[in-house]
Amino acid sequence: MIKSVRACGLAVLVALLALTVQAAEPVFTYDIELHVPQAQRSMMEANLDLYRWRGNDRMDETQLRRLVRLAPAQIGEFLATLGYYGPQIEAGLESVDEGKWQVRLDIVPGEAVRVRGIDLQLNGPLADGSAESRQRLKTIQDNWSLGRDAIFRHEDWEAAKRNALKSLLLEGYPAATVAESQAVVDPASHHVNLRVVLDSGPAFTFGALDVKGLKRYPLSIVERLNPIRPGEPYSQARLLELQSRLQDSPYFAGAIVTVDSDATRNTRVPIQVEVTENLSRKLGFGIGMSTDVGARAQIDYRDLNFLDRAWRLSSALKLDSRSQSLGAELQFPLTAQGYRDSLTALMERKDIQGEVTRKLVLGGKRSFIKGKNESSYGIRYFLEQQDVAGVRNEPSTALVPGYSWTRRDVDNLLYPTQGYLLTLQTDVAAKSLLSDRDFLRGYGRAVYFQPLGKRDQLVLRGELGVVAAAGRDGIPTDFLFRTGGDQTVRGYAYQSLGIPEGSAIVGGRYLAVASAEYVHWFVPQWGAAAFVDRGNAADSLGDLKLVLGYGVGARWKSPVGPLNLDIAYGDKTQAFRLHFSVGFSF
Repeated sequence: MIKSVRACGLAVLVALLALTVQAAEPVFTYDIELHVPQAQRSMMEANLDLYRWRGNDRMDETQLRRLVRLAPAQIGEFLATLGYYGPQIEAGLESVDEGKWQVRLDIVPGEAVRVRGIDLQLNGPLADGSAESRQRLKTIQDNWSLGRDAIFRHEDWEAAKRNALKSLLLEGYPAATVAESQAVVDPASHHVNLRVVLDSGPAFTFGALDVKGLKRYPLSIVERLNPIRPGEPYSQARLLELQSRLQDSPYFAGAIVTVDSDATRNTRVPIQVEVTENLSRKLGFGIGMSTDVGARAQIDYRDLNFLDRAWRLSSALKLDSRSQSLGAELQFPLTAQGYRDSLTALMERKDIQGEVTRKLVLGGKRSFIKGKNESSYGIRYFLEQQDVAGVRNEPSTALVPGYSWTRRDVDNLLYPTQGYLLTLQTDVAAKSLLSDRDFLRGYGRAVYFQPLGKRDQLVLRGELGVVAAAGRDGIPTDFLFRTGGDQTVRGYAYQSLGIPEGSAIVGGRYLAVASAEYVHWFVPQWGAAAFVDRGNAADSLGDLKLVLGYGVGARWKSPVGPLNLDIAYGDKTQAFRLHFSVGFSF
């Protein structure tokens, strides 16, 4: 037993000694002296086997000599992808010390090969000699990206072929292929002649919808959101438009839109739609704060399938220090013509600058969105009671048809840096149409964003409003004008600029506001701003005296939109005021 233990111990000792000797053996090393223009150096260092194998424990002299022998061919292949087909390459190896080797690579790429001739042809059903065929071929030729005298790089050659084919794949011919491609290089003259033949394949048209994933909502929801008509020429842009409409719809959490472009089956392809539905009912709670209205709370209820007819019912109870409201909206599914119809009801109480209003509003609206433009028209009925400085006025009523138009032309709706936002509104009421007062109201608001370099931005804002009427008595407060606050004229309290009436401030028939703001972003998320605001509201143009507010602020690109924290000085009140807001009021 003792002999056995001793034998085992001896075996372990021998193994440990062997490992120690093995670990003590030096790793095979070599240096590389690379002489090549800087433009090609990074490719060699990243791809040559001599660099990739350096430091490998399986490397030895035999392997090193083999890699040095193969290096010129490998370098030639790499240079050819960059357009160099006649390089001068020398590779040498020498032992500079015992166990250490030196590799020397001398590379002269020579003159780059350039494109001399380009032969682009179109075959297949599209190549029928028609005007469309000639125009499509001309478009492909005009947009060919690897032009004459360009250096013939492999990456550019492949990209040019892909782009040429893409023009067919995206519009009408999703089964198109590159039937032939050839690049004939003449190293002596440093030129290359290109030849590409595209086969269009058959023309495809759209078929009917094939929708999967619907459980809660009717098929008509998808059908009305679909802008594509059966028989329409295939276009990937139209598929993306349908997918975008479905994804933007509140009914669906996700949507995938595809077609089967296998020409052996059918060239009138069904549109395959797979949707993931949102829950139809949702209860939400929210809290917030601003310097205009203080703390606020909100309870929302949403039903996307009201009465099992895909009607969208939404209601909200809102509470803050200045107003309390309960409202509901019933939106009907998108019509075949693209219209969105809705009915609304609202009960609200407001206490702002000594004016207390209680109102009931009932209305209906039709809106239409096309590209960057949104327009809507509708009619609202107002029943309103006003208390001004503790004095109760007679209830007023108004039946008000109205129209609004908005254009959003900005690079980013959440964080706009360039472009503009514009809205125009008009409303009318008449005594002969269930109203206590005849009036015509017009209002416009614009915001302009202009980048100044990479880190600076100019934001210009303006508002104009006018109410044509014999007086303001009997006109609901929604159609009169007050200003002042976080996103109007900073340096003044919320809606504190208007018509003094006793100890209260009420709305007037004229409004003018202008603002200029300069923003500098220290880092992508944080910035600082300096601004000047000017504006007021009055009951006549002669009384419209614009007051001044100016100051500085901090900006943060929060997940819910730009967060603004401003300190402003009101020239009229000769006092500083803190303002806090999130996003743009539009």
